[in-house]
Amino acid sequence: MTSRCEKAVHDIFPVARAMIAKRLVDVYKFSQTRSAKYMGISQPAISQYRKNMRGNKKTSFMDDAGFLDVINEIAKGIAEGSIKPEQVDDSMCRICREVQK
Repeated sequence: MTSRCEKAVHDIFPVARAMIAKRLVDVYKFSQTRSAKYMGISQPAISQYRKNMRGNKKTSFMDDAGFLDVINEIAKGIAEGSIKPEQVDDSMCRICREVQK
């Protein structure tokens, strides 16, 4: 049996990371390298997210207002400095809890 966390890592996190990465680059004008540093992933991963080559699985929660609010809050927190690179993992747990509602 698959645990909730395993399912989140497989189904939720790639989509969430893609959405956050796109907001950091497109809205907050972060470079791909800076976005990658803050998110703890590689610059090529950011590039793949932006080109919809990764994290592009269509899921039912993508249009959920609560999910989108959390994504926007995390991207804004990273951009404004209230979420530090070492806190991004904790933020991903927030996304998972929102989707489980």
